[in-house]
Amino acid sequence: MDSPHSPPTVTTEAELIEQFTALIDSAHEHDVDVEGAWVCHETEARMDYEMLVTAVRPAV
Repeated sequence: MDSPHSPPTVTTEAELIEQFTALIDSAHEHDVDVEGAWVCHETEARMDYEMLVTAVRPAV
């Protein structure tokens, strides 16, 4: 079980999308600007990832 301050365990793409959605929803609900780009450093795998979040309006 994850502690309140540890990242959730993600083992599938569906879980990853679920966690991203929950994170963005929570930030939006608390008036945190979720648009932008960030570099995420993964020290164990020696990889860097760039995350880009863009707001889009659904088609009507």
